[in-house]
Amino acid sequence: MSWRERLWEQKWLHPLLPSYLKPLDEPAIMNEFTKEFVYEAEEFISDLAALTELPRMNKTFKRSLQGYSYKIKIKPKKIHVEMFDTNKSSSSVKKRVFLTTYRKTVKSEHGSGKILESVIYYQLNNKTHVRNVRKHPYFQSLFHHIHRLDASLNGEHVPELTQSASSADAANNERQLNPSESESNQAESILASAKHTYNNFAHLSETAEIILTGIMHELERCLEEFALLDIEEKHHIKRMIQHDLPNLLHTYRTLSPEQKQKTYDNMLRNMSNMRGFLKQQADDLQGTRIDRMNQLIQLNDLRYSEPRRDPKKQLFDSHEV
Repeated sequence: MSWRERLWEQKWLHPLLPSYLKPLDEPAIMNEFTKEFVYEAEEFISDLAALTELPRMNKTFKRSLQGYSYKIKIKPKKIHVEMFDTNKSSSSVKKRVFLTTYRKTVKSEHGSGKILESVIYYQLNNKTHVRNVRKHPYFQSLFHHIHRLDASLNGEHVPELTQSASSADAANNERQLNPSESESNQAESILASAKHTYNNFAHLSETAEIILTGIMHELERCLEEFALLDIEEKHHIKRMIQHDLPNLLHTYRTLSPEQKQKTYDNMLRNMSNMRGFLKQQADDLQGTRIDRMNQLIQLNDLRYSEPRRDPKKQLFDSHEV
């Protein structure tokens, strides 16, 4: 146990600690916005761990979503993660999180790279507060994902966290993609999650069942050419099927009858938008497939069509003995 962990075990010492070492204990941050904030960071780190075929050392990777911004720096000795709530974030408490760990091969602790930095800055009552998230249950799974990324850089494999340990909503029981899986296995995993959602929520209403059927149809079209999608497109589809859609339907199912009546139309609108997104992706893939076919035809024409011979060359050949 490190000296910091020994300090955190002594709760009577917490008021005496500097701000960057005081454990986070702010109820205003413990909400769905923070869970989503952390979930998207986990997805980003997980996607980077899957990029085994691309150079990642001494690179900085960025991802911006609606309301969130992430930056990951990979160095030979350290991995640094920055997470921000942007001005578009719906969260009332804006946050900035900085996580830095050593690479395991440089300096390890408890079988993972030693943690150098794990602080959160947040605005509350017009004041900026600094706290430590190392032991906070909302953020602990992030360090496991960073460890998996580090292992991926070393050509190793670390198993996924169990669903109960993840920051995602445990009530969904949705399967998570393993970054080491092949494209085919990833597509099968997404489809299995979609079928699970359909079987659990199609009974909500006849209209919901029709839209879910449409989502399944468009998803199957997308998965036919899953390998042609770029990493951001794969991420959006994965997030929609394994997180956004089941979260929406699960939350709706827990509402009272009066609440369901008020939110029913909006829920259907969200579902229709998801179906429209998948349809656009599938249509774009169809266009990509046609473009690819035309390129192959042109390439094969150049390679294998019989060339027209120059008459002068033919005359020369005819006199050649």
